[in-house]
Amino acid sequence: MTTTPNADAGDISVRNVWLACLALYAIFMTAAIALPHEVLWMGSSQLPGREDTNWELGLAETSQNIFLAVALIMAGLLLARANTRWMRIWLGVVFLGVLYLLGEETSWGQHYFRWATDGWFAENNDQFETNIHNTSPLFDQLPRNLLYLGMVVGGIAHPLLKLVRKGRGLIDNPWWWAPTMACLPPVIFAFISGAPKGLDKMLTNAGVEAWTNGFRLEAFIGRASEMEECFMYFFFVVYLWSLGRRIKFRSGNDG
Repeated sequence: MTTTPNADAGDISVRNVWLACLALYAIFMTAAIALPHEVLWMGSSQLPGREDTNWELGLAETSQNIFLAVALIMAGLLLARANTRWMRIWLGVVFLGVLYLLGEETSWGQHYFRWATDGWFAENNDQFETNIHNTSPLFDQLPRNLLYLGMVVGGIAHPLLKLVRKGRGLIDNPWWWAPTMACLPPVIFAFISGAPKGLDKMLTNAGVEAWTNGFRLEAFIGRASEMEECFMYFFFVVYLWSLGRRIKFRSGNDG
């Protein structure tokens, strides 16, 4: 496999991405300690036809939507400037993927424009919303697991292997495709954020009664999975930012 020594040339600062992730994590953890969970995770409004509080307007969910909206704009701009067929195809896939995630996270605008759920969605959606990811694991767990797999392979294995092998990673061609070391921090913080839920489950399955009947990490934090998704979506922002900077650097040197 041919390597591309300058594939990372012009990349964004890895240190700054680490600092941004650390700051974001500190904000969430401070809010989890200092604020009621309703403020951090849930918001305080209700959708028509639902008696429970709408979980989609809290700090975490709003952050997710902001990251996805920023990533969607970035993907669209890069797609418009792509100068090769495969780059256009890939960025088109990323654009559609981010659009799907943003649409599903906001129930395609329902959480903000607050229309009532009826028809097929009322019958098949387990949260009574106009999205499809709450109708089947095929539209929920499958995309999430595929994203996680891509983050692990592209965001952890590839850049670390490339570092150890002095320039040869798992995905070296085309040179622009694979994430760089700058994309590692969001993946690590996604794992850290989701760890409390996994730890609670592991200890529960192990029969640790003192834990299962008492203090639980996720109950203390609120909803660890929402913080985890924030970093998963921030990964898109970092990846596209990195890609844009590297393309610009190479174009400047070639021109």
